[in-house]
Amino acid sequence: MIKSNDILELLKYGERITLECKDSRNEISKSVWETYSAFANTCGGVILLGIEEHMSEMDIENRFTFTDIKNPQIRLKEFWDTINSDKVNANILLDNNVGYCDVNGHTVLWIEVPQADYRHKPIYINENPIKGSFKRNHEGDYHCTEEEVKSMLRDSSDSGIDGGLLDGFTLDDIDLNTLKSYRIEYERHNPDHIWNSADDKEFLRNLGAYTVERTTKKEGLTTAGLLMFGKGLAIRERFDNIRMDYLD
Repeated sequence: MIKSNDILELLKYGERITLECKDSRNEISKSVWETYSAFANTCGGVILLGIEEHMSEMDIENRFTFTDIKNPQIRLKEFWDTINSDKVNANILLDNNVGYCDVNGHTVLWIEVPQADYRHKPIYINENPIKGSFKRNHEGDYHCTEEEVKSMLRDSSDSGIDGGLLDGFTLDDIDLNTLKSYRIEYERHNPDHIWNSADDKEFLRNLGAYTVERTTKKEGLTTAGLLMFGKGLAIRERFDNIRMDYLD
């Protein structure tokens, strides 16, 4: 829980990678949600509402103005209503992460945003992880690149994405010539390996290219299997932005 002395101490050093101040005197600023995403996806931080920063002011003592939060209890409810809606994909805050206090006669609403667990990243807004994920650099919120978002999505899966079942993709989506060529090369490099005698389905299972879910009994190609052995059309149906490269 943040107290008035904590806020004054935070303001001594100005906005930075872990501190953001916003006016928000009459309503919760729309940019609060970008900062929430950025702090959660980076290293956490504190958002102070009811404080305006004057960027051109070099004297740190005069850089901030208290603007006061009007009707703090209403603003607090507004904040919780929004964070528990589809505005953001996940609420990672507890009750004691948000509150308000009096600072030298002015009401400030504070929000402590922890860094999100890797299993919850990316934290994004507006139901769009690619366009709605933000990161924190210095004292600004910036859009995550598509590659950064995909990296967080990969890391969020304990089992990894490559080995996960692709619903609806079967052995019919395998390019048999590609698989045959691979098996010839595999046997040439591993002439005594037990997998050489397996049929195509079992060979792919051994490689992690085909899987069967133990609980549901559903089976099919994995992401790795489709990307490595799949037909071009099937790959494009699943990964519409994929780019093929050829290396000799």
